[in-house]
Amino acid sequence: MHHLLVQAFWRDGLILDQDTLDSSGQRQIQRLDTGIAYLRTIGPPPVAIHPQQTIWATKCSGAPSGGQTPCGYQAILDAPSTGQPIAHVGQSFPLALLGDTTWKAGMLWYHVRWSVPNGSSAGWAAASSISFTLPKNIPAHASFDVLSPSLAAYLAQLGSNVNAVVYDVTHKRYYAYNANAQFITGSSMKVPILLTFLDMIEREGRDPDDKEMNLLTTMIENSDNDSASALYYGEIGGAAGVANFLHSISVSGLDPDADSWGYSLITPKAMVKLLTLLYEGKILTEHDRTLALSLMENIEADQQVGVGDTAPQSAMVAMKDGWLPGPDGLWAFNSSGIVISDQETYIISVYTQEQNSLDDGQAIVQHICATVSSLLI
Repeated sequence: MHHLLVQAFWRDGLILDQDTLDSSGQRQIQRLDTGIAYLRTIGPPPVAIHPQQTIWATKCSGAPSGGQTPCGYQAILDAPSTGQPIAHVGQSFPLALLGDTTWKAGMLWYHVRWSVPNGSSAGWAAASSISFTLPKNIPAHASFDVLSPSLAAYLAQLGSNVNAVVYDVTHKRYYAYNANAQFITGSSMKVPILLTFLDMIEREGRDPDDKEMNLLTTMIENSDNDSASALYYGEIGGAAGVANFLHSISVSGLDPDADSWGYSLITPKAMVKLLTLLYEGKILTEHDRTLALSLMENIEADQQVGVGDTAPQSAMVAMKDGWLPGPDGLWAFNSSGIVISDQETYIISVYTQEQNSLDDGQAIVQHICATVSSLLI
């Protein structure tokens, strides 16, 4: 026989056991079990929802899973509770309720549908991973399996030797794979060098002189390495200059190399953010943004592999590729850019590493860029 005193609150309760002492010799006080035990005793409450109502995914707090499903994504299953993951949605990604609900092991599950430019799919989402409150101006995030299961499977086969981020500007959605992995920049580092230089002369209150304009043009349009070195080491202060500029605009994920700018490390997330700030007019003056974009729109034809040669011919493309052999002799290739068409704008960055040949890296990037272009435009 135990004599209990119970104090109930709106969402919790306390129990004082007068016949049991705790380790300090005081009467034992415990919280009332109001979780699954309540559901098992009383039964689950009725669920009142409106079919086609929009809900939003919330950010998870779990550990990363192999680099391909990082924390921040919630799994959508093909069946409630025990089903297999068919997609992974992140913070603020919109879902539509289909009207079906079920309780499994004390957890409520919603049958949901999501839409992307090329179609829609359905699955089951845990109630603990969604919100009925509209997020405030936060772009939606998702894994590539939300945009295309076949593209996600292709990326998974490549493992850690590829990463990619796409920002669908039109619909304000990010799709990502291995987004926080840093790869060698190669000539894609010339974009941060360009933007750092333009920021520097803005602060000096001047335009580039003829010599500097020639260096900028040959560095971007012709990918001249000597021009990049002249600007990097002779004008902007090398790694420290780029790092200071990135810090001032709150871009992380790029580590400039002090000795060799081509061996700097970057995440595709950082490159997409940098290009997004440029496109949306949040860095530089309008005059200098126009200059930067004009240079990136006039890349030599043989250096438009990836973003450039997979976008529709009618689209405007501002881009930069990069490639070089790594310290182990294996190749790294990347392509990043802004694609603007009549009905869609997106910003994409794809990096590869550890490829046996340059052709192998180019083929991977072309396949990813072409697939994204076909899905979004």
